[in-house]
Amino acid sequence: MTPAATRTLMERTLVAGASGQAQNPLRTVLAPGLGWFATMPAFVRAGPAPALGAKLVTAFPGNATCGIPTHQALVVLVDHETGVPLAVVAGKTITERRTAAVSVLATQRLAARPRGTLALLGAGAQARAHLEAFVDASLVTSARVWSRSAERAERLALYGRTLGTDSSVAAEPAAALAGADVIVTATSAAQPFFASQDIADGAHLNAVGACVADRRELPASLVAEAAIYVDSREAAARESGDIVLAMRELGDEGISIRAELGEMLADPTRCDPPARVTIFESLGLGIEDVACAAYVLRCSDAPPEYLMPL
Repeated sequence: MTPAATRTLMERTLVAGASGQAQNPLRTVLAPGLGWFATMPAFVRAGPAPALGAKLVTAFPGNATCGIPTHQALVVLVDHETGVPLAVVAGKTITERRTAAVSVLATQRLAARPRGTLALLGAGAQARAHLEAFVDASLVTSARVWSRSAERAERLALYGRTLGTDSSVAAEPAAALAGADVIVTATSAAQPFFASQDIADGAHLNAVGACVADRRELPASLVAEAAIYVDSREAAARESGDIVLAMRELGDEGISIRAELGEMLADPTRCDPPARVTIFESLGLGIEDVACAAYVLRCSDAPPEYLMPL
């Protein structure tokens, strides 16, 4: 899937979700101790044919110490009319690319300055996918990378330069954030690691890393002052540590969600009041995964590592 094709498919998918053409229940999560395992069933009418299936995803942070990806995933597709299993599709690359594509869509729709300096906090697979997607969409004039691993940050910055983008490494999060127009947080942080005042006025932030209720990347003060958009209101209220923990500290009244991204994409004429900072809280939706998996299954030239036909 090319970045452009993924963006088009994700826009159709999110608009379908906002228009009642999808079913996307909350993920079910098991936490056996060292990580978590989740199931994400979904049905969506967003392409040439409806897509029905489920993503199975695991997150085991300790894998990083032994060279194994911390996140693993696969998507099971079934026929929407008969329930007959169709294929198992490798989900890791799909997850990375659809997440990055949705961040691009959110930036294009919500950001005051969608094209400019991109700050990447984190230098893992999601950060790399976001750098690729933002460069492909011509939204990056320069990029700054920060990671707790200086080696990984330098590697990602070097990759950015191979994409033709002026990319550099920042020694501290605040240095990466200074004056940045667009920000992506894609870390495994459990607690905030920068201050609200580090964010420039008019910046847009895509929060990707904290997808469980007891971990967060963003300080509560930033969440309280920002215009917040989400992929799912229901999921954000239950699963987003950035939002759940901020509400626990500051109270529900001080934090409000303006809209789901699908609603904004479905109504391009909507114009919300300006805010000092806009945030898109990205948790990821099952409809995104099954739509991408169905697209891959339809492609005759799909890489063989994607597909495990049944």
